[in-house]
Amino acid sequence: METGLKIFTHPLWKIGGVTITLLGILKLVTVLVLGLLALRYLRRKLELVLVRRFGLPASLVNSVTTLVYYLLLIILFLVALSSAGVDLTQVGILFGALGVGIGFGLQAITSNFISGIILLMEGSLKPGDLVELEDGTLGVVQEINIRATIIRTFDGEDILVPNSEFINKRVSTWTYGDDWRRIHIPFGVAYGTDPERVKKVVTEAARQVPLTEEDEDHPVRVWFEGFGDSALNFTLVVWIRQSRAKRALTGIKSDYYYAIHRALAEAGIEIPFPQRDLHLRSISPEIMHTLREVSHG
Repeated sequence: METGLKIFTHPLWKIGGVTITLLGILKLVTVLVLGLLALRYLRRKLELVLVRRFGLPASLVNSVTTLVYYLLLIILFLVALSSAGVDLTQVGILFGALGVGIGFGLQAITSNFISGIILLMEGSLKPGDLVELEDGTLGVVQEINIRATIIRTFDGEDILVPNSEFINKRVSTWTYGDDWRRIHIPFGVAYGTDPERVKKVVTEAARQVPLTEEDEDHPVRVWFEGFGDSALNFTLVVWIRQSRAKRALTGIKSDYYYAIHRALAEAGIEIPFPQRDLHLRSISPEIMHTLREVSHG
């Protein structure tokens, strides 16, 4: 019995005056495991209370519970160290001994950790937001964690984005203030077509697309952009509600292109193709004779 107790209490090593024993390690692991289970249970219960009793939005509930969870996690870690026999006044010495390694090896983790706290406290980004990263990645925010944010693209791909990217880089959000978004769909028609007729036909076609939202502040427009090499250039400008669309911009534009093509075809308005004039500077007599025979039919 005494031998077993000596094994558990025998000093394994010392760091800055902190003595590490097998018994201390077992206490540390036990407190951490039980504490983590309790914290996860408490987090789920807190989410239910905030949603059901107080009716808070899911994005706010996620931010609050995440902050509370990590705050209690820090307290749990300190309690676990204390239960293992570590003098908390010496914790600073312990971290000082590891400071060099943490400074060089965990810079990215520290940056993402602090960025996660900023995102959760600031509330500028929340689950359900449609965001576009600087590299062109477009997706819906699923979850904001303390190290990384999970974004789900419209192709069904889940991407873990380090939180520092949302702090240090430019991020476009389509649902920050509201979900009204204006879509530009360029198209062209053949020369000789009445622009007013094009405007009427395409405007009516756009209004038939289910995604189109229109009121006094968000009208459907057809802009006459100019004269191209082979066509009169127009742009259809429509408003949609992104939260209702829940699709990538490419798919949304496709619906309008289908509607424009169908409406122009039904109205007998020609959609042009590029035309080029061919000038021959020299040609053999045989080919010239053949071309004359063909032209005379």
